[in-house]
Amino acid sequence: MKRIFHIADTHIGYSAYRKMDEATGLNQREVDTCNAFKQFVDYTLNDRPDAVLHAGDLFDSVRPTNRAISFVLSQILRLSDARIPFVVISGNHETPRLKETGSVFSLFEHISGVHVIYENGYELVEIDDLKIHAVPHCDDIEREKKKVRARDGINIALLHASVLGTGLPAFMMGEFNEQTITIDDLTNFDYVALGHYHKCTRVRADAYYAGSTERFSFSEVDGAKGFLEVRLGEDNEKEVIFHALRTRAMRDLEPIRCSSLDEHEIKNAIRHRILECNPQDKVVRLKVLDMPLHVYHSLDFDELKRLTRSAVHFELKYEFQTETELFSVERPAFQSLHAEFNHFVGKYTIGADINKEKLRAMGSKYMQEWTGDED
Repeated sequence: MKRIFHIADTHIGYSAYRKMDEATGLNQREVDTCNAFKQFVDYTLNDRPDAVLHAGDLFDSVRPTNRAISFVLSQILRLSDARIPFVVISGNHETPRLKETGSVFSLFEHISGVHVIYENGYELVEIDDLKIHAVPHCDDIEREKKKVRARDGINIALLHASVLGTGLPAFMMGEFNEQTITIDDLTNFDYVALGHYHKCTRVRADAYYAGSTERFSFSEVDGAKGFLEVRLGEDNEKEVIFHALRTRAMRDLEPIRCSSLDEHEIKNAIRHRILECNPQDKVVRLKVLDMPLHVYHSLDFDELKRLTRSAVHFELKYEFQTETELFSVERPAFQSLHAEFNHFVGKYTIGADINKEKLRAMGSKYMQEWTGDED
């Protein structure tokens, strides 16, 4: 039996929000992504699979920082020193649009036991009887995939793309340069290791997305993050086991709908949602829907900041009520500037503490000075 670890979308170098890690002084989310990958390497060194396959987006960008490169190098060297083969393909995040830009993967290609595939085309990697058919993110991924042919031994296809097919959901990430493929023609393969889609997903009995090792958006709040252990035996015997990693908690709270609430109830609901979720060390989003504008302007933002400051990030997203007005397109009726201003002040809700008559008088005075009208 052969055992491989299938991992993808580690996005080393990713950073977000303003929270800093107290121990290192670095962006907390950057530290989180590194911690997840280090956990994986620690587990790998302890469990010693026959190979590690990384299905793309090892880095978050084409030009990662020196800090990100140094960290990845240190972890890859740990695998190399332990003689655990590491095969990685480039994903859409780390593939330059111009060849002249060069690839960060060129820094790792001379390390013993490390196989980096980034040259815009299909490559075969042989590790004993394992045949790894690697297709990185490239200009024409379908053309390169058609070069793949199963050989004697255990055959594994390694790809980074969105799989399309009849009856399948769209495994899309909504990114500008993502590639799409079909895998119906990948027959006689023992396993198809996929990267790009961030949720660990069984596409078919022999094809899986490993998912990402951390959460990178609020669309990923459901489900654990980790990697796959694939056990391949004789007579097509196969077992795929998910191993979870410890990751930053992310919560997308149930929205507050303000349409049936008064001002006091809206403010209490916001406070209750914040306290109920215990935001400490979490990434949290709370949507407040149909928010009246005058209630928003009366919120105690200092208090909300105090209630949420223990979170790595707390996003309060407001969607405001809109007033529907009917305008006559054929015969628009615009009055004088003075009349329009008086109508606006009388109609607009600007809070009980504002003296509308005083505001009208001030506006009238400024308009008179501007127009030279003494009436």
